[in-house]
Amino acid sequence: METPLMSQWLDYTKKQSIVEKKLEEMLQKNSQLTTSEYYALYQLRQNGCPMRLNDLGNYLCLSQSALSRLIKRLEDRKSSVIERRICSDDKRGVYVDLTDEGAQLLTSVEQEVDAILKEYFV
Repeated sequence: METPLMSQWLDYTKKQSIVEKKLEEMLQKNSQLTTSEYYALYQLRQNGCPMRLNDLGNYLCLSQSALSRLIKRLEDRKSSVIERRICSDDKRGVYVDLTDEGAQLLTSVEQEVDAILKEYFV
């Protein structure tokens, strides 16, 4: 008998919650990052160039106020892991980019993130 879609969905969300919790614990312990902060840094690196703040917010599914708080926390770290710039052709637009310190921070936790994900998804 085929598993009902709702059961599959609930199994998936349970697995996702477990992985999210393990990632959060590891990231807090090893880098003092939340998962949302890690996802933001990861997306900036994947993008390969500065991103408009709105585009990053859309990727992360964050409200404007939640995104602003997240960006402020990343800027206020002991060594800032992102930098913010005003768009030269649209003064209302803001770009964010990963700093060298941000790239190093990502690299420092990459293997552990991969290990957690492989445990549940490979």
